[in-house]
Amino acid sequence: MLNTSLARPALMVMAFAALAACHKNAASTTPAPAARPFTAAMVAEGDSIFHARGCKNCHGMDGKGAQNGPNLTGKTFLHVDGSFEGFERIITSGVPANQIKDPEHKRPMGARGGGPTPLSDAQIKSVAAYVYTLSHP
Repeated sequence: MLNTSLARPALMVMAFAALAACHKNAASTTPAPAARPFTAAMVAEGDSIFHARGCKNCHGMDGKGAQNGPNLTGKTFLHVDGSFEGFERIITSGVPANQIKDPEHKRPMGARGGGPTPLSDAQIKSVAAYVYTLSHP
């Protein structure tokens, strides 16, 4: 006859080992977070462009907003969804005066960074990368 005082702990150990193996297996199949579509070098270049161009004049030196432009460091935005691609689109197209959603910020945002020299596609991607990191550290 089987000694139940020895069999029960052995069954418990086997059950625990099986659960642990399943949990370990499930954890290893969890997908890694998606890679960011930009590099640290792009972020550094975007920081430089943001502060050298008029971006800082409207959005503030730290991107937390100013009289003419909204905060870029939060989790919600009026004109974009907060994605890298969303920032890339808005920097490319700008925000005309008739599309401004916050009446406290009346100054339109020029397409491609505004100003006499438009930003190149590569520069736009870099600025979008920098702005993205302000709200996604």
